Amino acid sequence: MYPISYFFKTLKAKPVIEQSKRSLYYWINLQFNVVDRDRRKLIGPDLSCAEWILRNGGSVKWKKGTVTDYNELPQDTKDFHLNEIDASDTNIMKAGFEHFQGCKYIEKLKLHKCIYINDECLQGLHVLKDSLKHLTISSCKEVTDAGILQLIVLKKLQTLVLADLPGVKNMSVTIQDLQKCLGQCKIQ
Repeated sequence: MYPISYFFKTLKAKPVIEQSKRSLYYWINLQFNVVDRDRRKLIGPDLSCAEWILRNGGSVKWKKGTVTDYNELPQDTKDFHLNEIDASDTNIMKAGFEHFQGCKYIEKLKLHKCIYINDECLQGLHVLKDSLKHLTISSCKEVTDAGILQLIVLKKLQTLVLADLPGVKNMSVTIQDLQKCLGQCKIQ
């Protein structure tokens, strides 16, 4: 009788457990980020985006108030325009950034301690370039200098707060390069 490791060596393949570097929680969180296009068509981009953020533990604000509970979302979406998002300590990830498409009024976004936020996610913020004025990115370990530099498309940014980003190796140089493209933006 051969041990199971013999068969993996024979096939020159790693066991599936070794191949997957993502945890079970990653795959579960991925499901909370996937866009339901039929629902999005039914309720519109703002409410769909709000549902996504709330499902993942964040809070949203629009001109008529703040919502931190999924069950408190308005039923009448006619005047619902998403204005601010606090995604602190959420599990939002790149797969969910499609929710931002069509959201024309988001002025403020806070990404704090988001374990799945990376350079690809920051690239996905380009859909908010016509509205986003205030952005905070802090304690997101997967963000690098290259990701921060992708923010140059956000020409309407007035404030950008960057803090505790261990993946950013040359913060001062990155901020200088960013400041050249976003002259009116106050970068902290």
